[in-house]
Amino acid sequence: MRLIQPVLLAAALVFSALALGALPVAAQTVEPASAQRPTHGAYHLGLLSEPQRAELLRRVDSYAVVEVFLKACGRPPALESRFRRLVAGCIRADSIQTLASLYRRAVASRANLRWDCVSTSGRTMIARSEEAIRLTVADIARLCRGG
Repeated sequence: MRLIQPVLLAAALVFSALALGALPVAAQTVEPASAQRPTHGAYHLGLLSEPQRAELLRRVDSYAVVEVFLKACGRPPALESRFRRLVAGCIRADSIQTLASLYRRAVASRANLRWDCVSTSGRTMIARSEEAIRLTVADIARLCRGG
């Protein structure tokens, strides 16, 4: 059983390469939710092994890249607030806060980067990023809400 997947997604959540294609991979690697819904705040960072923690941090950083990219292109995804709503009651608050803090630092570190939002390639990346987010949000909703 992969208890950690909701934490990985939630973090990769709260928080945003497609190099930007990492997001669909995250969405596709999640196992189906078990028949039981997780208990309130059942998942937390303490459940992670070191390799899982490293993967989680990589995903948080990837989502930060996506957040900055889409915001710069006039399509802010507001990932942190969206994911916080999805994982409320599923992931412990202290784990969410830790991940949100890491996410905000990763976003801030890229705030001044320039992005291609108008070329065909740039528009393709916007579409891929938004689709990846849609898939991830659907997976998180399914995992945390049992839906």
